[in-house]
Amino acid sequence: MNKIVICEKCGAMVKVLIDCTCKDCGIKCCGETMKEISAEEANKHLDKK
Repeated sequence: MNKIVICEKCGAMVKVLIDCTCKDCGIKCCGETMKEISAEEANKHLDKK
């Protein structure tokens, strides 16, 4: 699994090793569910830093 999620508020990124399978669940940051992004998008964010 190569899922990467990002916090739309603070920009924190997490590479998910094993994702949750519960309904309406997900990794949260800043009190909100993180958004899934592609590896290409993640690289763009990393290049900016």
